[in-house]
Amino acid sequence: MLGRPTLVLRGSTDVLFVVDGVPVSSDTWNVNGDDIESYTVLKGPNAAALYGFRGQNGAIVITTKKGSRDKKGWTIDFNTSNMIEKGFVAVPHIQAEYGIGGLSAPFLYEYAAGYSYSNLYGTDVLYDNAQRASMWGPRFEGQPIRQFDSPYDPVTNKRQTTPWLARGANNLKNFLDAGFLSTANIAASSTGDNYDLRMSYTHLLQKGMDPNTRLNIDNLNIGTSIKFGSRLSADANLNLGVQYTPNIPDAAYGPNSYVYELSVYGSADYDVRDLKDYYKGPQGVPGKPMQYNNEYGRANNPYFQAANWLHGHNKTDIYGFIKLNYKITDDLNLSLRTQVTTWNQLRSEKVPASTVLNAYLPAGWYTFGSYNGDYREDSRRLLENNTDLLLTYNKKISKDWDLSALAGGSWRSYKYVSSFITTQNLSLPNLFEFANSKGTTYSYNYIANMMVYSGYYSVDLGYKNYFSISHAGRVDNLSTLAKGNNTFYYPSFSISSVISDYTSLPAFLSFLKVRASYADVKGALTSSTIGSAFQSITGKTVNAGLLGYGTELVSAYDGPSYTNQNVYSTATYYNGTSSINYSTTLANSTLKPYDNKSYEGGVDMKFIKNRIGLNATYFTSINGPQIYALGIAPSSGYTAENVNGITSKRKGWELTFSGSPLKSARGLNWDILVNWSTYKETLDKIYGSETGWTINGHTYHVGERLDALYSTGFVRDNLGNIIYSGGSPMKNPNSDVNSKTFLGYMNPDFTFGINNHFSYKNFSFSFQFDGRIGGKIYDRIYYQMNNGGTSQESVHGDLGAARLKEWQSTNTGTVSPTAKYVGKGVVMTGTPTYVNGKITNFKDLQFAPNTTPVLVQSYLSSGIAANFDEYYMIDRSYAKLREVTFGYSIPATKLAKTPFKSASVSLVARNLLYFAKRKDFDIDQYSSGYNFSTNTLSGTSSTDLQSPTARRYGVNVNLSF
Repeated sequence: MLGRPTLVLRGSTDVLFVVDGVPVSSDTWNVNGDDIESYTVLKGPNAAALYGFRGQNGAIVITTKKGSRDKKGWTIDFNTSNMIEKGFVAVPHIQAEYGIGGLSAPFLYEYAAGYSYSNLYGTDVLYDNAQRASMWGPRFEGQPIRQFDSPYDPVTNKRQTTPWLARGANNLKNFLDAGFLSTANIAASSTGDNYDLRMSYTHLLQKGMDPNTRLNIDNLNIGTSIKFGSRLSADANLNLGVQYTPNIPDAAYGPNSYVYELSVYGSADYDVRDLKDYYKGPQGVPGKPMQYNNEYGRANNPYFQAANWLHGHNKTDIYGFIKLNYKITDDLNLSLRTQVTTWNQLRSEKVPASTVLNAYLPAGWYTFGSYNGDYREDSRRLLENNTDLLLTYNKKISKDWDLSALAGGSWRSYKYVSSFITTQNLSLPNLFEFANSKGTTYSYNYIANMMVYSGYYSVDLGYKNYFSISHAGRVDNLSTLAKGNNTFYYPSFSISSVISDYTSLPAFLSFLKVRASYADVKGALTSSTIGSAFQSITGKTVNAGLLGYGTELVSAYDGPSYTNQNVYSTATYYNGTSSINYSTTLANSTLKPYDNKSYEGGVDMKFIKNRIGLNATYFTSINGPQIYALGIAPSSGYTAENVNGITSKRKGWELTFSGSPLKSARGLNWDILVNWSTYKETLDKIYGSETGWTINGHTYHVGERLDALYSTGFVRDNLGNIIYSGGSPMKNPNSDVNSKTFLGYMNPDFTFGINNHFSYKNFSFSFQFDGRIGGKIYDRIYYQMNNGGTSQESVHGDLGAARLKEWQSTNTGTVSPTAKYVGKGVVMTGTPTYVNGKITNFKDLQFAPNTTPVLVQSYLSSGIAANFDEYYMIDRSYAKLREVTFGYSIPATKLAKTPFKSASVSLVARNLLYFAKRKDFDIDQYSSGYNFSTNTLSGTSSTDLQSPTARRYGVNVNLSF
């Protein structure tokens, strides 16, 4: 809900949105699909000449709908879509053989304190907040165990035992609701002799699968064109979007996440539906307040959480333009346009009293039993104005030559303001005001300003049908660079020729076009997205630097990064005393803009009277030299200096196949469209005499793929066997970047999409498959569930057999277990020598099969744990049946006596099938591997938890009258 979809164009996720010729700051939620007439995808830097350096990675160019062409006057269009979200295609499944426990000793659990195999009873407690247990407890065999809901006498402080049973094997599914998504749009449009008008209103209502989550979006769009005479005209458009919700879900790792509480660390010893009365006594106390829960060391009652831990969201989003056009001559036109993009967003978090945040909030901030809650606000505001003056010329200068040209200038003014503020425990429970903070509030403010002055031109020249040549150029003056280097020029060229228009070709080849282009883009020190004010100032996420949980909200930004500024920030180092931090990266006043060059060639062909089509494109992008921080001597007082120094090269292919196997004016038609693409990005050049570039945990050298992941891997013998020590895999004693193991490439080998569309008279049927093949990704859920003892792998196969034997050795949880798991591998005798993380002196070593048993809990939670990312790297390949649609359009003859001009209905289903080797999370949500714009890898061990992906089923109705 409200998640920004990841759009990837040739490996980059930084994609510009252009609406009616104007760039807009977009999270995609402020562009209403019902107002879109058409869209075009511009790949690579070819969009930059018109839209500036923001278009260096490509653009989605959207044209909105205009007024009706109906001579009768007004046309009213109504469209409604309603979909149910139910039935998971990607969801983690917990094991239901063993329950909570294992903190004080393996296979041991009591809702008590101080128990152990030497003191099985321990001490009865009302709240077991000292246990931060995983699911390594007793096997479910109906044995008597004291549990959270066992009868308890508050007078004697004694708790009885109840049978230990798997009551909640499907807690996550039983807790989540069916989601619902409803969209309704009504539009009125009209066209006269001198005007064009369209008004559209859309309301979206989404009810999330997480209880008490919902979203409302209202969108109003008004567009008009007016002719004041034969020469002067005006165009205007205004789009207003309002998003509002009292609560949206947060699935990030931590006690805020239902996946964390009900899957990763979700025990089957209780039925989540028994927690609906979240103030049930004796643990629950509504007046104190204190929640009723199955445990108090790690998680929260999900129903208490859903009703009281609220993440509010409110956003007002406006963009629009006014344009005046003056026709100087029949061939020459002058236009002046000014556009505004602005949005104001407020995210709030109300953390209720008694929320369990043990081991997340810093000590002193959170104490069990005396935590009264917190209140936080994340406020962000953006205002951008683009004003253009444009002169265009179009003329057929002779019988054979056509000329189109334009020249213009633009002025871009940009301002962004954000703040993050949080209380530090509340004085009065659940009074959510900053003045009610018990401790000093934390407050952070961030302001960004930017100016860009631009001049640009374009010339298109065509000769008969032989060829067309285009050239464009742009000059930008950018405030993020120092004077002297902040004005720069970048050009583009393209040529194309439709060979089939002037050459005789074989009969089967009905169309042939060749094309080539070159584009150069420059820019500097800007970022397409931004996090909180806390992150902008400290460089750390709110999770990592302050709260210990939660998702860092990322917004559309397209503003200055300030990475080349010598700045200071406040900090506390000793006993809460305020201090000052100064930049450790030295600013460089001689920095030049980065450079992005793209070379592209392609061919478009159609066969058998255009029944079959093939488009093929080969592209090469040279990205750099990029600005990066070069390490320098610490004696300088800094750790690095900004320089122009890193260049990468990206090469790839894009193929599109289209066909019409069946084509009949009154019969069955079948159209098919297939897309396939692949690319690889390598390090091309490094600054000066530097021999490597250290980033993402590895030192890359020229020629290496930048999506290669190096991290913690197993130490192996010369036959590839894992080497063990003490019953667990042996760790590499060296932890430097050169000792990391190559774990695979993060980008897929290729991506594909297949769309089939069938029609017969007034019926239509279509379905779409797409996916990505190849590459690797880290499975965070797999790791956390193994660590927590909830994974299916921990109860099946060799691990499951050993875990059962270990349980049986405890005599139903009365004596310490005997280790039974023996890892497959070898043990080593001798002293190894390591070079780049690998043993090199095998001739000096002896190896024998590993025979040392360890407990399954120790093997997964301590031996493997977070020590070996290699264990959790999985195939990134997946395929989805993305959408299936069956539609019917009512014939116009049947509507002749009705007020309707047209009417259609369609049944729609999305995410019906998902194919992947593991289905505990949706790989589709991590579509990008390496992103050169941010120099980051997606899908590493930092990959977070996610909500389950569900199927959607619905109906769509379109009426026009």
